[in-house]
Amino acid sequence: MRAAVRAGYVVSAADWPTPAQCAPVTALALEILSDLRSWSARHPGIRAVPVEAMAMAEAATSPWRPAAELRLAARLDLWTYALDDHVEQRITGLGELDDLFARCNAVLSTGEPDDTHPLLAAFSDLRAELDREPGFAALSGLWAPKFADCLAGMRYDWLAGQPGGLDRTDAARYLDHADSVLIWIVHPPRWVTHPPPPQHLDTLTAALDEIAVIIRLANDLATYHWEREQPGQNNILMYGVSREWVLAELARRTGLVHDRLAPLLPDVNAAAELVRLMEWAVAFYARADFRGWGSDVPATADR
Repeated sequence: MRAAVRAGYVVSAADWPTPAQCAPVTALALEILSDLRSWSARHPGIRAVPVEAMAMAEAATSPWRPAAELRLAARLDLWTYALDDHVEQRITGLGELDDLFARCNAVLSTGEPDDTHPLLAAFSDLRAELDREPGFAALSGLWAPKFADCLAGMRYDWLAGQPGGLDRTDAARYLDHADSVLIWIVHPPRWVTHPPPPQHLDTLTAALDEIAVIIRLANDLATYHWEREQPGQNNILMYGVSREWVLAELARRTGLVHDRLAPLLPDVNAAAELVRLMEWAVAFYARADFRGWGSDVPATADR
């Protein structure tokens, strides 16, 4: 069978999934994409975000789930990207940032809607959806502090990106704030669609903590080429470490996650989803960034 050359390496066509294997994941991604476009149309205050990559990620992570069980996670993915864009591009002062984050935390913890900003109105909508999910009450005590940690990580990134901001010599401190990748906001909704919550939560939680760092590092490698030129950004490669160091950390940490979750496979779907999330993110970011090629880019842009 003829081999194809892709991005400097040779692969055999026999190594790829068959078309029949690709078709269900593709169809699932299209269902999720349709819902994301419909939901974002109901919240026009949310800025353009890369919904195509989000739909692909959700489908690849949980290909056995119906779209209805991934809808909430995908919508939260869209919301986190819009939040990240707003913080990077629109927030001009720490007081403004802290007020927004305090309001986000309040919506999650109280369930009371807040329409003082388009992002808050959209999140209030999502919070109401969470209340309708059968497993949310049991997991809210775990998720709320992790949600707050994600916002604290974004705050750290924002401060580091300001002129004369935080010192960028301590890579360990940067990784302590890796929750800024926001995967702890996006992924746990998978755990609330069916009561009771998944078993082995201690193991799953520890793995997702590690995966947040892994995705942060993989994302940093994919985005450094433009983040280094753009004010307000924060990236591990700005902390005096090399790409080789980052790649070694990725290899070490992915090995740890595999070892941690191996006893739960193949019987615990929630563990399988975490492995797939990690492997998909690392493989995708090795080839592309979520941004810059989908509907987040104007159709007339030169690509």
